[in-house]
Amino acid sequence: MGSLPTNRTVNGFAVSPVDPRVIYFATRDGLFKSPDAGVGSKPIGQGLKNMAAIAVSPKRPEEVYASTTDGAIFKSMDAGVTWSRQP
Repeated sequence: MGSLPTNRTVNGFAVSPVDPRVIYFATRDGLFKSPDAGVGSKPIGQGLKNMAAIAVSPKRPEEVYASTTDGAIFKSMDAGVTWSRQP
C-alpha cells in the first residue's frame, strides 16, 4: 500500500462515521484513503488534483464529497472508488 506524498500539505481530512480507522485526505496531489488510521494510504479519484476539502456523510458513510481549490465539487457514492463532478 502506498502512502501520502511526502513534504505535502494535507488541506483537509475526514473520518468515516462507522469506522474511525478509515480516513480520507485532500491534498494538492489528489485524494487519498487510508483503511488503517493513516498507517498506509492509497490514491483515489484518479485525475483529481488541487483538492481543498473532503467530507463523509454522517448518515451514509459510502457518500463522500470533495472540493478543489477553485471551488469544483465532486461526489462519490461508493466510498471513493468513482467520482462525479457536481453541477
